[in-house]
Amino acid sequence: MSIAKPRQKTGQKLAVIEGGRIEAARESESRYQILFDQASDAIITVASEGRIEEANQACEELTSFLKNELVGQNISVLSPDPKIHRIPERSRPLSKELFKTAGTYEDIVIVGKDGYIHMVEVSVRVIKKADGDFALALFRDVTEKKRMERELITKHAELREAYFQLEKKNAELHAMQDTLVQAGKMAALGELAAGIAHELNQPLQGIRGYAQELQTLVTNPSSEVDSSMKEIISNVDKMHSIIDYLRTFTRKSVEKHEMTDVHTAIDEALKMLSRQFASRGIKVDKSYGKDVPNIYANPLQLEQVFINLATNARDAIETTGRGGGNIRIRTRSSGQFIEVLFQDDGVGMSERTKAKAFNPFFTTKEVGKGMGLGLSLSYGVISKIQGSIVVESELGKGAAFLVRLPKDFREIG
Repeated sequence: MSIAKPRQKTGQKLAVIEGGRIEAARESESRYQILFDQASDAIITVASEGRIEEANQACEELTSFLKNELVGQNISVLSPDPKIHRIPERSRPLSKELFKTAGTYEDIVIVGKDGYIHMVEVSVRVIKKADGDFALALFRDVTEKKRMERELITKHAELREAYFQLEKKNAELHAMQDTLVQAGKMAALGELAAGIAHELNQPLQGIRGYAQELQTLVTNPSSEVDSSMKEIISNVDKMHSIIDYLRTFTRKSVEKHEMTDVHTAIDEALKMLSRQFASRGIKVDKSYGKDVPNIYANPLQLEQVFINLATNARDAIETTGRGGGNIRIRTRSSGQFIEVLFQDDGVGMSERTKAKAFNPFFTTKEVGKGMGLGLSLSYGVISKIQGSIVVESELGKGAAFLVRLPKDFREIG
């Protein structure tokens, strides 16, 4: 009897200990269940075949499904159908493949019971167990974050577009300022031209008078002498007309415009410079388009434009010091315009020279060899009939002037 009593007490103690362990385990499980349910992020556990085993309260709030509606369902219940739902760009729908590998997956799309699309970030942990693996997945709703990101991208694009528009307006403002400066120079030149014209007309009339007098004094003049006298008088008359234009080139006037053959104007311009070209070893290659029609313009002003272009080409070639060069002239019809190309193999222009080529009084020639008015006057003539002139050139590679003249500027809107 004395031996049995201690054994009974030991058994009772073991039962008490075991009962305590069970109670502690239950309390621990209860605490973990509370933590699971009260977590701020949605949590679900998924079996290896894709079946949902557990879901917390945050998952109910995110998906609008009740817990008992999710448990036992396949994870595909939360996957949107691309045929029905709109999947945002650079995102993908939830799939059971995500739960096979541990990792964090961004830009995942799920659909709730109410059909509302959510963008989520999914963190997956794979748990190994003797009775089978399962995945613990945490869902963090980033729908609002993504919406704000999209808005930020949109605002950034709008700001970028506004910046480009501001740059464009700024460039237009600078262009207008340049135009106003150019207009001011042209106005000053117009006033200066009146005084120059008065000074030049008197000696020109004297030359014309002497040439006519020589025609009457020379007895039995040869055809060459008579032709030379007529050429002197003709050129004096042209210079007189040019000077008249110099006085009025800043005024808009169409009273002397007529249907004009551009090729004739080019030929007349080259005729005046033919001897200069020959003495400098300059060859002219002309290629006139067959379909180039007459245009409505002032023939004398047009001729002066081509004289200026040919003179520029002559001087550019002469500056090379080669003792010769080539000028190519091409014409063609292009829609409502005709195009005239003057190209030379002279010294070419720097970027600075190109930018100022059409400015009044700008010249790279030595003092006494040019006033820098030729291209400026040409620009004025061409602009008045709604035409354009542009230059392409590089140092050492010659220059090309492209003149676009409307067939009838009265029809240009």
